[in-house]
Amino acid sequence: MKSPKPILVTGATGSIGSVLVKRLSESGQIVRAVVRNPDRAATLRSMANIEIVSGDLSKPDSLRGCAEGCSQVYHCAAKLSGSNRAAFYAINVTGTQALINEAVRSNVERLIYASTIGVYGFSEAENITEEFPWPKCDLPYIATKQEAERMVWTAAEQIPITVARLGDVVGPGQYAWTISFIEKINQGMLKPPVDADSGFLNPVYIDNLVDALLLMSTHPAAHGQAFNVVDGTPIGISDYIRRLSQMAGKRTFALPAIALKGAAALLMGIDLLRGREASITPGVIDMLLHKATINAEKIRVVLGWTPAINQEEAFRRTEQWLRREGYLSST
Repeated sequence: MKSPKPILVTGATGSIGSVLVKRLSESGQIVRAVVRNPDRAATLRSMANIEIVSGDLSKPDSLRGCAEGCSQVYHCAAKLSGSNRAAFYAINVTGTQALINEAVRSNVERLIYASTIGVYGFSEAENITEEFPWPKCDLPYIATKQEAERMVWTAAEQIPITVARLGDVVGPGQYAWTISFIEKINQGMLKPPVDADSGFLNPVYIDNLVDALLLMSTHPAAHGQAFNVVDGTPIGISDYIRRLSQMAGKRTFALPAIALKGAAALLMGIDLLRGREASITPGVIDMLLHKATINAEKIRVVLGWTPAINQEEAFRRTEQWLRREGYLSST
């Protein structure tokens, strides 16, 4: 049911936020889209019921008043990759605190925070539930998302909170696990780890994820809860890379973990020597090697969510989109 008040979405031009905004817009919901660079918001301007406001999580003062009059807040924005620890902290921690302050000041009816299964670190555990203890992790993305989620929970006494711990989001428009993988495969820069070293992808297809986020905003049982959001069928990282390589028409061969980490360290060094933030680090390779699997039973039982798009259909739709957008050969 749509709210007569705007719903605020951060990261509105990002991989996840843009799909969420589109779905809300199509339902007739007024959306206040927070964007760091309004010049990149042309797609949002073409949608109905969109209010575009400028806001940068790394500049907390720019968020002042952004949630005024809003019924709900979806916090989807985050820094996902790179090697600049200060930038991770500024966006994922300081920026999140600033947004929480605005949500509390505006007395919103619910804040839905897009956390990550990354908070569980590089555990080797199987079937991880929401109660799994968080290990300390030095990877900037994981460390700052852990700290940010802890901060979100501190606001739970002031406004209703729901936390979605997102799995590895795949599908059309999804950069981290789909577009960037295809780009690196096309460049010959991504090889699968040997099966003995391979970790697991815990995927959630983007449309299934948005279904879950929308359900969290209205279901009374979602208040005060954290939910793992994965489709439920892990995929070996090696198998996933092979599947994408097949889509791209690229022959591939597996490498041991030590070779993948060495290559990542070399590429990181080249980036830093050129004075730019590293696009890949050995810590990123650790994410491809960790063998944890995630349990999503809670969201199914408590909220009644089930993924509408199965894995094979998700692959089919993803390949179709990649070809249409020119990431894959049309042949």
